[in-house]
Amino acid sequence: MNGRRDFFRLALAGGAAAAGAAASPSVQARGNAEISPDAIGLLFDSTLCIGCKACVAACKEANDLPLDYNTPTHGLWDMPLDTTARTFNVIKAWQSGTGMNRGQEEDGYAFMKVSCLHCVDPSCVSACPVSAMTKDPVTGIVQYDADACIGCRYCVAACPFGIPKYDYDSPTGQIGKCELCRHLLPEQCRLV
Repeated sequence: MNGRRDFFRLALAGGAAAAGAAASPSVQARGNAEISPDAIGLLFDSTLCIGCKACVAACKEANDLPLDYNTPTHGLWDMPLDTTARTFNVIKAWQSGTGMNRGQEEDGYAFMKVSCLHCVDPSCVSACPVSAMTKDPVTGIVQYDADACIGCRYCVAACPFGIPKYDYDSPTGQIGKCELCRHLLPEQCRLV
């Protein structure tokens, strides 16, 4: 009796392995995404930045975003500490030691801009199950379509830079991120 059970067990296992090997095609990784020669971008030169955060204020004005009060001086200054669904870029200061020497590693400081990098092969786009997050093939802008979004937040989890942010204060719960002010670009740049 044991021999018969073992026979059937081995026969089923062997048959399943053979069927799986015959049915599965060879697996290969896809190639790297190509960047369009007409892609646009945003240059941030940290050697010229003085940390005034005028670019943060200009972004809020251009995108009609509310002020982001999240510091102890609540209500006095719009001082976002990080990107949010209502703050698409921020300027952060890096400091080492005393922070007295600009651009120096020892006892130095520098400013850095944090916003969407509009990646060549964005994880947020590949993670979105409904194509609410797309990459324009011409301009390279990673854009968000609130009407297509189902609020799954897969794009938030997929981005290695933590850029797309979910707006928990919104009744519709939308994603907020930099779109390089595509609504202000000339019409030929907004065809997709």
